[in-house]
Amino acid sequence: MRHVCLISGKDSLATALLQTTHRPNLPYEFVFNDVGCELPETYAWLGSVEAATGWTIERIGQPLETIIEGYNGFLPGQRSRYCTREAKIQPLERWLGKTPAIVYYGLRADENRTGYVPLADAMITPAYPLQDAGIDLQGVYSILTAQNLLPPSFHWQRLEDAVSDRLCDFDWQSALQPWQRRSLFSGRSRGNCYLCFYQGQYELLWLLETHPDLFSKMAAFEKTKEQQPDRKRQPKVVQGNLLTLETVPESKAYTWRDGYNLTEFASDKSRQKQIFDRRVKEVSTAILSIIQSQSLGLALDTEIALTSCGLLCGK
Repeated sequence: MRHVCLISGKDSLATALLQTTHRPNLPYEFVFNDVGCELPETYAWLGSVEAATGWTIERIGQPLETIIEGYNGFLPGQRSRYCTREAKIQPLERWLGKTPAIVYYGLRADENRTGYVPLADAMITPAYPLQDAGIDLQGVYSILTAQNLLPPSFHWQRLEDAVSDRLCDFDWQSALQPWQRRSLFSGRSRGNCYLCFYQGQYELLWLLETHPDLFSKMAAFEKTKEQQPDRKRQPKVVQGNLLTLETVPESKAYTWRDGYNLTEFASDKSRQKQIFDRRVKEVSTAILSIIQSQSLGLALDTEIALTSCGLLCGK
């Protein structure tokens, strides 16, 4: 029986640390599903984890850019989420082969979501140590803080400065726990692939400001109506599953998000300001809710955490 710990973010690393402490004598293998489009902060963090723990984290996965090229530039999206399946899930299951394996996933006790569902012929038994131990988001941060292995915060200083100006009449700094501060002032909801079509608008703005080269690479995949890939080779999508390649009807501009062209976005200062101001308001509202001892008004794990790729991307 193989014992596999997937490492991709805070929850999965906390899972690996908890499991290896609880059952230290098992022959663990550590894996990162690398699609070649991770942020540089993520790669640096993985190196730090290896140095601190002595683990060797094997990189598996398929280059997402190559997979997209194989579909003649047809971009993954909500109706055709082939990126997760072909870049992460299938490589993992091929790597595991036919040997029975327990795979430890980073699903917390405070998350109400479906766990990993393997393919019919997979020999995987999923395990969820955080849930079994009753460890929630705050517990995850406690584990990683104690080990000095917190993942990248993707801190957005401009956002914090703007919120500070907005809340200048409040003593908000003392009201926040360190983990809340990290989450609220992050430019990313998770350390997932920078090509992820689930990125929020504020995340795209952060990417543009912090990694303009990577933003440009993401934008370069988009095509105008006149540049659309050969429709005879576009995938037919039925109920979210990629089935066959066939002709599809004429459609609008070919972008990561419907009606959202990244090249135009990069030069649209007015739209950028609207997005930034909205994020400032969201974070400020969340902080005021904390101050007033009300429920947090802003989800710290956003919709990206609820997608099918959630357990393998920045988790």
